[in-house]
Amino acid sequence: MKRKISKWFAAGVLLAGLSGAVNAQDFDPDRATFDPESKFVITPYGAIIGDPAQVTDLSTERTGFTYCSAVPDKDRGLLLMASIVIPAQGGAEGSGHAMMMNVDQARSFIAHLRKAPEWAEVAAKNKVGLFSKPIGDVTGAEGDAEHLALKFVSDAQSKGSVRIEHMLGGVARAFSLGINPALKFAAQAEYVLEKALAETPDAAPAEDAEKSKLFK
Repeated sequence: MKRKISKWFAAGVLLAGLSGAVNAQDFDPDRATFDPESKFVITPYGAIIGDPAQVTDLSTERTGFTYCSAVPDKDRGLLLMASIVIPAQGGAEGSGHAMMMNVDQARSFIAHLRKAPEWAEVAAKNKVGLFSKPIGDVTGAEGDAEHLALKFVSDAQSKGSVRIEHMLGGVARAFSLGINPALKFAAQAEYVLEKALAETPDAAPAEDAEKSKLFK
């Protein structure tokens, strides 16, 4: 499954590279706002679909970009797929990583990302230096088969960032975002989630056993 996802992402990046010239805009890696009308952005690694936030894959130090989509699941309902696209770079092939969340988990993920500016201000004001603190769990808990959590991290200069940690199937992945990219990722995820919810038909009323006896 992971291999299929990686190939899908690589194909998506290539498609943007082929089609982006007409509808693309220059990419600002430190912009905090998300533009839902953006079709493509031009990055040093080629054209990337949508208006992504920039992240760093901490296992490889390669640059990645966020992409969100909503998918229906017959058991869990609407799911947000928050993804990291890693374009080909440094001689390595492109790949990707996906984090699946139900609606409540997605809203928690968004809220955690949006705590970053306030915490960054506290870190800078108090010159905390090297420091990290969990913002919160999104799925599972530490030690579970799947655990998605966010942390606030301050560097030696008290500059804040957000660290996304995802344990799945015994494999740990971690990504780092600056404060503005974290806000942009939150806005991207929220836009995709709320748009999908608005377009999802309401569920039919539940069957009632007593009422059902009237219909034979």
